[in-house]
Amino acid sequence: MYEFFKGQLVDIESDALAIEVGGVGYHVITANPYRFTPLIKQAITIWLYLAVSQDNLRLYGFKTKEEKELFLELISVSGIGPRSALSILSLDDHAGLIQAITSGDIKFLTKFPGVGKKTAQQMILDLADRLVNEETETAKGISIEAAPATTEEPTFMSELTDALTSLGYTARQIDRVKEKADFTGVETTAEAIRVALHFMTVN
Repeated sequence: MYEFFKGQLVDIESDALAIEVGGVGYHVITANPYRFTPLIKQAITIWLYLAVSQDNLRLYGFKTKEEKELFLELISVSGIGPRSALSILSLDDHAGLIQAITSGDIKFLTKFPGVGKKTAQQMILDLADRLVNEETETAKGISIEAAPATTEEPTFMSELTDALTSLGYTARQIDRVKEKADFTGVETTAEAIRVALHFMTVN
């Protein structure tokens, strides 16, 4: 319904902004509201997401379109709601977040409140491929490093071992998945983790 507002930033609260648009004041929930402090009493543009529940409407705001798009990706993951997504974005290291998802960095992802190993695993499964634009090697407008070139044994196989170990899988389980899962066409650690976790789920 809403894409963005252009209005005056009237007040900053602990978890939200008060923005006046056409004489109407809007309560806009956002990550790190105090990062907008230099803009108080000034005209700003805020990108919006309207969350509709049975008994409430909530506006969530974002400083850039890219931040909003990353938020939408996060809430598409089972177990991550708007509030959880804002907590993740509050780190304000979006490039680091994207890199962690695309590289399968479970340790990085589980440091966020409410994100356990299962949710981190689901984030990798659902988002790793979607966040990376294979042609430009950018993720939601933020440059990331391309996967390293491989020679004999792909680098992602050793990184896969580390990722699965951090998830609590035994060496025997990891050896089995590396031997029996189909890694044909896999080129990155994120893809390898997705294949391995799918194999563990169905076998």
